[in-house]
Formats: sequence, C-alpha cells, structure tokens
Amino acid sequence: MGMGTRGQGLVLGLGLVLLGACGDDGSPSETNAGPTTTAGSGDLTGGTAGEETTEGDTSPAARPNWHEDIAPLVAANCRSCHTAGSVAPFPMDDYEGTWPLGAAMLLQVDAATMPPWHAVETTECIPPAPFQHDARLTEDDKQLLRDWVALGTPEGDPANAAPIPEPPSTDLADPSGSDSMQGSLTIQPEGSRLDFFHCLSLDPGNAEDVFLDGIQVIPGNDAIVHHVLVYLDVDGASAAWPGGQVLDCDGGTGGVGNVRLAGAWVPGAQPIRPPEGVGVRLPAGARLILNMHYHAAVTGPETDDGTGVALHWTTDAPEYTSELMLIGAPGEGDLVDPPLLVPSGASNHVEAVEFDVPFIGAVDVRLWAVAAHMHKVGIDMKVSILRGNDELCMLQTPAYDFDWQRLYQYDVPIGDAFRIQSGDRVRVRCTYDNTLDNPSVVEMLQEVGLDQPQDVSQGEGTLDEMCLTAVGIAYRL
Repeated sequence: MGMGTRGQGLVLGLGLVLLGACGDDGSPSETNAGPTTTAGSGDLTGGTAGEETTEGDTSPAARPNWHEDIAPLVAANCRSCHTAGSVAPFPMDDYEGTWPLGAAMLLQVDAATMPPWHAVETTECIPPAPFQHDARLTEDDKQLLRDWVALGTPEGDPANAAPIPEPPSTDLADPSGSDSMQGSLTIQPEGSRLDFFHCLSLDPGNAEDVFLDGIQVIPGNDAIVHHVLVYLDVDGASAAWPGGQVLDCDGGTGGVGNVRLAGAWVPGAQPIRPPEGVGVRLPAGARLILNMHYHAAVTGPETDDGTGVALHWTTDAPEYTSELMLIGAPGEGDLVDPPLLVPSGASNHVEAVEFDVPFIGAVDVRLWAVAAHMHKVGIDMKVSILRGNDELCMLQTPAYDFDWQRLYQYDVPIGDAFRIQSGDRVRVRCTYDNTLDNPSVVEMLQEVGLDQPQDVSQGEGTLDEMCLTAVGIAYRL
C-alpha cells in the first residue's frame, strides 16, 4: 500500500487507524496429544532444542488456566482478528485451538510483536500524552501468560469459566447517512499474489455542507478485507466510475485528484471519532472513495458483496475544524538532502523532511493525532516539532512494520492536546535498512522475483519508498 498524495488537497481528515491488535503468523499443531508446552519453548508444541519438554500441571485446579484466566485475556486482546471468518490465518476461539500456540504467543508478546503496537517510548522520544487504544499488554497480563505456559497450558474446569468480555461495539449510533458498494468483487490468489487494492465510490447522501463527527466502515467480508482507507472526493468525480469501482488502484484514489484523506478501517476497529468538539467539513455533492486492501484467502475465492459506510454528522459548525496534513516525501515539506535514495546494501540510512507549519490566523491550533508511513525498507520513524532550539518528539516507531499501520490519537481532550505555535517546524526522520538482514526487504524482493537489494527511490511501487507522516490538527478561528 502506498499512501501517496495523488492530488493536492490531502489535508482534511477524521483519522487513520491502520491495522489492529492481532496477527500471529504461526499455525496450530496437533491437539490430540494434550498440552506439553514448557515456558521458553521456541515452537508451537514443545521445548526449545536442548530443553526437556514436561507435562506441567494440567489438573482442573491449576491456575492460571484457560477458562478462568487466559480466555478473557485472549478475547480482549487477540480475537478482534483471530476468530473464525476473520483475516487472521487461524482462530483462537476456544481452548483446543489456542493451547498449542501458547509458547509462540509468549515469544511474540515478549518480543513486543503481538499485539501490534509500534508507538513506544524511547530514550529520544516521550510523546506529549498517552495514546488512545494502546494495544500493549500490561505486565500483569504478560506474567499471566508466562505462568500459563510454564504450567503446561492447563484448561481448567469449564464450570468455573470467567465471563468473556463483550467486544466493543463497531456500530455507529444514529447514523446520519450511509451507502454501500454496487455489485460485488471476487478476490482469489493469482499465483503468489495475495494482496489487491481496489477503489469503491460511495455517496454519503448529504444534501448540504455538514461536519462529520463519526464514520464507520462496514466490511462486506471480514475474511478478505485487510484494511480500508477512506477519502473525501470533494468534487464528486468518482460518480463517473462504471459500476462505482476502479480495480488495481494501488494505494491511491483511482485517478481522482481533489481528495482528502478522511479515515480508515481495520479489523476490530470501533467507529472513527475525532475528539469531542472537533468535526470534518463534508461539502454537499462530495463522495467517498474507499481504497480497499483485500488479502486473498488461500483456501479459495471469496466475495465482497456489501462493503459500505455509515456516517454521523451535524449541520452546526463545531468549535474546532479538523485537518489531516500529509508531511514528508511525498507531501508537504522539503527533503533535507534530496533526492530520497536508499542505496542497495545500506543499513541505518537516514532521510529527513522538514516543514514550516503555516500559521493560518487561527486562535488555537492543536495536534490530536500522528501517523508514520514508509514502505518495506523503512525500520524507524520519528516525528518531532522543532521549536527554537528544542526538538519536541510527537511519535517514534522504532520497530516500524509496513503491515501494521495506524493513526495514533492522543488520549486527551482537544483543549489539552499539544498546541502548535507560530514558527513551529515539523521534522520527519526516516531510517531504512536496505539489506538482506531486513526481513521486509527479503519479502519485497521475492514479490518481484529478485534476490539482491536494489537502489530504492521515492515512489508508489513495491521497490519504492516514502517518508511520510499524517498529522491530525484541529483549529479554532
């Protein structure tokens, strides 16, 4: 997926929440032998080489056990994706399907790769406020998982099962308008190709200018819809698309120029809402373009025959108007040392973009969200505000992963959010590893039939790169 500018107006947005808290890449092993996992094992069924695998305490009274302790933990943190019919490669709906994965789960949790969450505190970055919906497990939860694996992943007594938390509602209350796709799309693998990007045009149905304060993407098939980018087609140009679709539109908007990024959907996502008192202007006659990322099911063809959106809006202007500015390459700002070029074989290669924030005469300008976007060569991004001699870090993703992107929204009221001042400058620092030590580079080369790194320059394609942040601001005139 490229998140390119594709037109000059990509500034307005509700937010971008790219890719939810799920996604182990292992697979279940045979379960009829019963639990035999030990703590520290490096595979799905037994001990690491050189270690003896033991049965552990599998009595119904053993604690922690699945029914009383682990099932609620998995339901709250994994099953937004790892459930039957969803995008994850295997479900974690019950004990039989989950206990063989105990050691692999522990390894990924300890390595901070699951649940996916990349906005972390570092020695050079302490963000100005916590982020909403932080997917990281607490230390108590991690220890609970460690203890369960050490005991041999006991099941416990179903009669003592703890209540399973209800998933958060993904329904937008009292929608003001909605629309769904015309016709259907059948997605199936094409050789080794599993990922497809298709664009849909939808009519939000507003007869006058309104202000969005809620948006819900309704996927037509959870098994193949990997994520969705939502754009405002300001002029309604996509109404001319035959059947309301453009196939193979990459990460863009099907050739439509005057667009504004409005938000995104990921598996398990709640409706997108900007902070209280903030809204996004949706002009009368505008349409929505949904950039659909489908990941084909290896089991055979799957059909999306119903993806749509529901919106909530008000006709009254909110206190703050929201904009989402794309800063970087491509986007607003200037490369510090142009052009963007990552030589083959380069590790820890740094590119940077800086941008003077335009002071638009607003009384009050707040930063409420920030995102990181690179392609397969990127390994770290840092977004800062330069103010005089100070560098104030807004976000760092030191283990950046192309497959798990999101907009990070600060968990504070808009009046307490970071305040942008006249003279502030945004700095986006991107670090790349264009060697075979980077697993994403190996994957990228395999996709195009190569086995050695190539020079990488700026662009939309698989062998191209970006250095781009999406900065959500809200201003009060």
